Amino acid sequence: MSGRRRRARLGQHFLRDERVLERIVDAVPDAPEAIIEVGAGDGVLTERLAELDRPLVSVELDEGMAYRARRRLTRAGLDLNAVVIEHDVLDINPEETLAAVAAHPPYGLVGNLPYAITAPIFRKFLEEESARPDWMLVMIQHEVAQRVTAMPGKLSLMGVSVQFYADAELLFTVEREAFDPPPQVRSAVVRLQVREQPAVNVPSVERFFEVVRGGFRSPRKQLHNALAQGVWLPSEGAGEWLEACQIDPARRPGNLTLEEWARLAWWREKHAENHMDSLQ
Repeated sequence: MSGRRRRARLGQHFLRDERVLERIVDAVPDAPEAIIEVGAGDGVLTERLAELDRPLVSVELDEGMAYRARRRLTRAGLDLNAVVIEHDVLDINPEETLAAVAAHPPYGLVGNLPYAITAPIFRKFLEEESARPDWMLVMIQHEVAQRVTAMPGKLSLMGVSVQFYADAELLFTVEREAFDPPPQVRSAVVRLQVREQPAVNVPSVERFFEVVRGGFRSPRKQLHNALAQGVWLPSEGAGEWLEACQIDPARRPGNLTLEEWARLAWWREKHAENHMDSLQ
């Protein structure tokens, strides 16, 4: 199997456009925090991040790619403050990872995220209780970038999940031809400024996402039906719930704001048990 075909099969699409590389590095916040890079690949972006002269740990799962990235850093004389470790980024402890360059939080995260694990990476780092990044600068599938940065009216479960924790901004689009081999779809670079506190006040994160996930199980249905099915309520019970929160039951999940989802979560926290008893 050719190297190109193997890389495509593994989801490895290496960024080769110098202008895009420069724009990514220029978008890194101008602050002294350490950086964790998701996926060194063959080290092209890793080298440019190391040139920022900030503590850098690049996490690469593939042994061969990690070796190539280390060799690139060494040849450029950039391996004093930058290291490449072989690990699954979904399993790392950020504080332990930063210790590899004698650094500690706060930190930022940069990466060309594999399409298949974009959502798990968002969950891992945004839900990280002890050491969330201050910011994330990531290249993701263009369609996913649009969902992450969508406004009410086009919100999805992923959009709510990310915006609950961070301000999200789509910086620029990256065409297929910027990669070798070219992927099937366009990409986009998104910057997330992670909040110190969630975007809205909720009874608990678990309760908030119980309600949000329930609504988005049937995103095309009207809210009273979507929530009835998603959180196991009779349709009339869901309608009563929505009206109590001053939300039109005929609206659809993607039209709600984070504040409205929080309102629903508070109502369910305070009244759901009694409400269910009254309906039995």
